[in-house]
Amino acid sequence: TYINLNVSTPTAQARANAPANTAGTSGTLGQDETNPSPDTEEKITSIRVWAFKSGSNKATATPIGFKSETNLSAKGSHNVSMMITRKNAETLGKIDLYILLNAESEGVLDGKDCIKMTRAELEALVIKNNFGIANGTAQTTVVPDAGLPISRVIKELDVTDNIKDNATDAALHSINIPLIRAVSKLHFFFTRKKVKDKDKNTEGVEVTKIEVNENVIPTQSSVFPTATTDANKETEGLTGDLTSLSYLSQKMTFGSVATKDIGPVSDPTSYIRKPGQTAEAYITQLRGVTTECHLSYLRETDKELTGTIYYKLNKSGAVKQTPFSISKAYRNHEMVVYGYFLGDGDKESTLTLKYYVADWNEKTATDIVFD
Repeated sequence: TYINLNVSTPTAQARANAPANTAGTSGTLGQDETNPSPDTEEKITSIRVWAFKSGSNKATATPIGFKSETNLSAKGSHNVSMMITRKNAETLGKIDLYILLNAESEGVLDGKDCIKMTRAELEALVIKNNFGIANGTAQTTVVPDAGLPISRVIKELDVTDNIKDNATDAALHSINIPLIRAVSKLHFFFTRKKVKDKDKNTEGVEVTKIEVNENVIPTQSSVFPTATTDANKETEGLTGDLTSLSYLSQKMTFGSVATKDIGPVSDPTSYIRKPGQTAEAYITQLRGVTTECHLSYLRETDKELTGTIYYKLNKSGAVKQTPFSISKAYRNHEMVVYGYFLGDGDKESTLTLKYYVADWNEKTATDIVFD
């Protein structure tokens, strides 16, 4: 017997490729949602789905269905089907689903017999090799060749009317499952005011380095988020288990930002996000006037992302500093620091910071079709 799932990555391309009659595929982002950029954040190189019978022995039971496809080159959408043995299907009713894309980006399944993995083994999988700190710098500053890890857990999913005798019939009774990225995204933008007064010019400003504090990035984070039900999938199960994290006792340091990468604009304050402006429109506006700096992909944490930006107002000037703090450094969130120089001479307030956190793309799209 067969089951069909409409599974969405949180991507614009997935929505664009979705069937016209699929819910949530308008492509319209919410007020605080952003598109993936670069588009490699959308790529799918592998997919694995585990199906368990809901009920007793939840920790130790093995899957009643498993599907794996690797060496893919999809972007935003991919078609795949899952078989469930007829013996299980006859009395099934409800199932628990564990879905993981791009497992190779972290190597969490290396050496494992996936088809025999229990719920407990899946829930114990952690991100610990990448997306953290190595030798004081961010480990992952570009999307890995294997893509970013994307996952979801849906429990007590009623499939009574969705299991069919063939794949074609199952495709007509699809179940919509939105996925979320297992990591967060951090980057910085800087501008400076164009001024003619030689005593207030900003032609020599530079950021000398950026530090994220120690004891903020965890030593490991969950591959899968916490479980949710089909009815609550849009508001629950959006983070991993954050109750027992330990943290890396080292700072994460980013290098300098040269004057040429600090965009000169007439009024830097006009690039502060305006009331009612969408997160996507705001990011697009910043990219239009200045350079995106120090992009990194990080394990989710329950800590505020705190640190310090060090800067000079001119080449021979003293190094000054200002702290920053970003809350909600959870998975599938994009974190932006916007800093600007107003050209007020040597005043301490010359570098001003603003912070924004946005959902890293719409979660309500249902755009990858399992058929």
